[in-house]
Amino acid sequence: MKKNFFVNILESLIYCLLVYLVFFYYSNFKNDFLTMNIQPLTIVVGVMALKYGVYTSLQTVIIASFFYIFSYYKLGNDPVVFFLDFNYYKFILIFFFIGLTLGRVSDNFRSKIDELKEENKNLEETLKNQREKNLQLVNINERLKSRIIGSKESILTLHQLTSSILLQNVDKIFTQVLEILIDFLGSDVVSIYLYNEERKIFRARIKIGNSVIPNFIEIKAGDIYSKVLDLKTVQCGSKEENKASPVYVAPILKNNNVIGIINIERLKYENQEKYLLELFKVISQWINNALVKAFEENEIEIKKNVFENTRIYNLKYFSQILEEDKKRKKKFGADYIALETINPGLKPEELNELIKGKMRDIDVIGMSDEVIKFIFVNASKDDKLLLIKRMSEMLSGAELYEI
Repeated sequence: MKKNFFVNILESLIYCLLVYLVFFYYSNFKNDFLTMNIQPLTIVVGVMALKYGVYTSLQTVIIASFFYIFSYYKLGNDPVVFFLDFNYYKFILIFFFIGLTLGRVSDNFRSKIDELKEENKNLEETLKNQREKNLQLVNINERLKSRIIGSKESILTLHQLTSSILLQNVDKIFTQVLEILIDFLGSDVVSIYLYNEERKIFRARIKIGNSVIPNFIEIKAGDIYSKVLDLKTVQCGSKEENKASPVYVAPILKNNNVIGIINIERLKYENQEKYLLELFKVISQWINNALVKAFEENEIEIKKNVFENTRIYNLKYFSQILEEDKKRKKKFGADYIALETINPGLKPEELNELIKGKMRDIDVIGMSDEVIKFIFVNASKDDKLLLIKRMSEMLSGAELYEI
């Protein structure tokens, strides 16, 4: 606004000065300048009024009036009697009338444009939200298509769905577990933790939604996680006692030992009816049934693809894990950071020694003679620079980049 004020004054001075020079100072019909039927100064006032509006155009009116009166004076007339002759001071009134009229038109037009822009912005925002909702509905529809035919058949459909994951590997089962829990329990915050028996801790492997449970859970006597470890059954948490407590926790079992947990951290609309708990128990039981065979085959698969006496995979197996993480990120927004660097000549055994104590047991490493790759699961973009720095120091200054 302040900028327009000074620009308007400068433009008005230039245009009015040009009119004065062309039509009066260098003109052969100076006497006619004051009584021209189309006064050039009125054109200047009109243009500036349309350009800047009613308030700023009043400056142009004052400047144009000054040049008009100054021209009157230069012709040898007495300024004192200027307003006694209507033929002269009528132009001053015309300047004000044009400035006010066209300025008001310009202001109304500009105001209407601003209103339309704001309305258009709101419509675009509404459209964007609607598109996101439609996309969510399409995704849900795709996942549920051919699964739920009617409410009476929903449990049968769920059984068929969980049965279908019997042929999947562990990482793919985890992905479908998330789909099942979202679709059938209406949970929008779910996490899967893996158990480190040696350190007696749970580490987050996958988290979706606005989770408030920390990525690192220490087992404390009497808490919900110790109960899951001891009883190996689904447990209910209490948000009233602890805001970071999950709603439900189910164990992931292998050879009747807890190797992980599935947390239902929140249910939509605070929906925590008893039948949901029973449904979650059924789902968790079927998931564990599916995982029994998957774990057995996964051990065989790992032995085929891991370098001997290390935790480092070949790039083919590493890529399979990375693809599943990419799928989870696309579907659920689950975080991970994947980094790559040129192999500085390390052997698998040497790299395995370097990463000891510097990488979590849930993170994934793959390598070949040419490159080394890392997946830091459940890591956000905020962690990227720190991870790059840490890995670069571990690999003696190697340059890492995100993949």
